[in-house]
Amino acid sequence: MSSSLYLEDMLTGIKQYCCILTVWVGCWANLVQAQHPTPNRLTLTQAMELARANYPSLRSKLATIRAAEADQRSVHQSFLPQAGVQAQLLNATSNQVRGAYVSNGGLLLPISGVRTDEFSGKAAWTSGTSVVIDWEAITFGRRQARRNQAQLAIQQAQADYEGEVFTHQVKVCDAYLLALNAQKSVALQTVNLERAQALRTIIRASTEGGLRPGIDSAVANTEVARARLQVLESQQMAQQQVLRLTELVGQPNPVVELDSLGFYDQLPMLALSPTTGSLHPQLRAFQKGLEVSQANLDGLRATALPSISLLGSLQGRGSGIGKSPQADGTFSIDPTLGAGLGLRSFNYIVGVTAIWRPSDLLRTKYALTAQRERINALQQQYNQQTLALKTADQNATLQLELAQLRAQQAPLQLDAARQAYGQAQARYESGLDNILTLTQATALLNRAEVDQALTTNSVWRALLLRAATAGDLDSFLQQLPR
Repeated sequence: MSSSLYLEDMLTGIKQYCCILTVWVGCWANLVQAQHPTPNRLTLTQAMELARANYPSLRSKLATIRAAEADQRSVHQSFLPQAGVQAQLLNATSNQVRGAYVSNGGLLLPISGVRTDEFSGKAAWTSGTSVVIDWEAITFGRRQARRNQAQLAIQQAQADYEGEVFTHQVKVCDAYLLALNAQKSVALQTVNLERAQALRTIIRASTEGGLRPGIDSAVANTEVARARLQVLESQQMAQQQVLRLTELVGQPNPVVELDSLGFYDQLPMLALSPTTGSLHPQLRAFQKGLEVSQANLDGLRATALPSISLLGSLQGRGSGIGKSPQADGTFSIDPTLGAGLGLRSFNYIVGVTAIWRPSDLLRTKYALTAQRERINALQQQYNQQTLALKTADQNATLQLELAQLRAQQAPLQLDAARQAYGQAQARYESGLDNILTLTQATALLNRAEVDQALTTNSVWRALLLRAATAGDLDSFLQQLPR
């Protein structure tokens, strides 16, 4: 008698728990649905295009390319003749002593004028204008070295951008596949919930008619509540994965709906070979870095060589100091502005200048040694990246083969789970088995459906990994479902 009362109390507790859980889950689901607007649809191709146009790091690389192009134009302008025009109007004394001095970077300014009397603080206005044209005509290779450096800097920036685009688009594709798998899980868990609700309807009718014990109805309610929780968990995961994807796209939005569920209708061809024999995008950036470093080395060699310039200048000067000495040997000083403003002395210069500093040979010797070591360091980084890509390519090939084997077994598991579920349902309806066997078969079917989606998705992800290590993303994109 006591055992029957205990069983009734247990059934009552289970029913109350299931009722509360069902109401709570239902309210949560309605709240989640009410908070989210109608989602947008996004294909993989659209995601890649948006990422290329919007992602900040890619736009930063484009700005670097434009900066390198502007630097190249600046270098070309520096090879043109340099022209300078100067005009000055000064008020200064004309005291001067005989002897030499060093300006030391312009800290001691020259003052022209000759006085034979005592020093005087009387000042006069002086004026001067000049036009100077200077062109470094012969540089013994420096000009060409700078041109090569500027051009290679553009190529390096372009290769860096292309490598960043390739890496980021691989990330976008992988994030898309993960988000797609999460949304597929939502669909599968929704189907599982509908299956549990249909079963609960049948069991409830049987228990109300006295054909089934009350515990079967409680278990069915528990399974429905558990299926709802699985739907909510899968929805949460799907929103997180979509948010990660849209962040990579540059437009964060957790309610975007992916529009490529055709990935689960077919498997890609596994015979993957790169369509081009070009260097991997990540290696091209290292290669251009090596070329830039080599160009810098050539530029350092050229800095120690002489330069030959053509020089032309036209000058005019005016002064308030008299042109010739007076009877006492002094020069008259007119302190008015008009006396010093007019130009009265003109000169011109035309010639060739050659400059060579042999001491630069010693300085560049150590600079060349340092640059060679930098090139060696970059070469080792290039070798390391090549080794890593080869290892990753071999690993990707193995992952692709294993993904194919799993994809071959998943349909067999799904068919067996469907048969087991059908048999368990038939035996339960005929009274040959209990509710626990049926719920176990339902769980196995749900797991098999999820595994089927996971294995199909893993084949696509393994193919993406293989394309990424091969440096040929087109070989993956060409197999996308149409």
